[in-house]
Amino acid sequence: MNTLHFKYAVEVERTGSITQAAENLFMGQPNLSKAIMELEETLGYQIFQRTSKGVIPTEKGSAFLIYAKNILASIEKMEALSDRHSAGQTLSIAFVRSTYIAFALKTLISEMDHTGKLRLNVRETNAVQIINSVVSGSFSLGIVRYRLFHEKYFMDYIRDKDLDVIPFWEFDSMVLTSERNCRERDKITGRDLGSMTPVSFGDESIPYLSFGEVRREAKSPVADKALFVYDRATAYDFLHTIPDSYMLTAPVPPSELEKYGLTQRKCDIPNERSKDVIVFQRGYKLTDLDRRFINILSEIKNSAEFDLR
Repeated sequence: MNTLHFKYAVEVERTGSITQAAENLFMGQPNLSKAIMELEETLGYQIFQRTSKGVIPTEKGSAFLIYAKNILASIEKMEALSDRHSAGQTLSIAFVRSTYIAFALKTLISEMDHTGKLRLNVRETNAVQIINSVVSGSFSLGIVRYRLFHEKYFMDYIRDKDLDVIPFWEFDSMVLTSERNCRERDKITGRDLGSMTPVSFGDESIPYLSFGEVRREAKSPVADKALFVYDRATAYDFLHTIPDSYMLTAPVPPSELEKYGLTQRKCDIPNERSKDVIVFQRGYKLTDLDRRFINILSEIKNSAEFDLR
């Protein structure tokens, strides 16, 4: 029985709403509903009664929730004995090379107490490396990105590694270019990209696909061009240096576009809707710093979605 599901049930009881609980837990409502149903099936009885005004505990559900709260409180006390919780401000995260995530991390660091204990373990890399780093315990949290076209590959791989996952952001990829390469239009189509030079990360990987298959997908939709890099700084240098070069990325905060002299346009080509998910080992308890980081990410995501309307 997964104690993380206990936490889900307690939050549903606290809010009286699966929708609000899902938002507080940074997960989708369908995933939370499924988790609660799986827990009820395991227990053999219904925890919540669904009503038009929300959800309320059943008689057996109320008894279960008392036990669940006691178990969670005991786990918290046991975890408090760990050195991890006495190490001051600690954040351990691996994430895809993405400007909005790096910007969130920079924002978090600016808020931290730099006079106290501080330990940051941060790495930007590809999605499969992130998953394996979390599995090995090298990092506590991971932020993985994949195109929706490849979702089954990634979700099967994550489940195979027995990780918990929080769906975070589903977005349409943006075309990132230098300001001087900007074209006076709101959207860029696949035909436009055919005459441009794509810049992408050379170590991108997709579970169950060969390296060659991944490389072929990274090429321009029309032209036989591809430039592969391995860090964001080099990518941005290429965007400034190479005429008509571009990258497909998540939405970038306006302040970062200005900082790097870049601009972004909406992308009107197929199979370029992507999703970022947060992964961590089963049983891992998010720290206050983890939660603050996720809150900052959410603020940036919400701002980007508002700006792109």
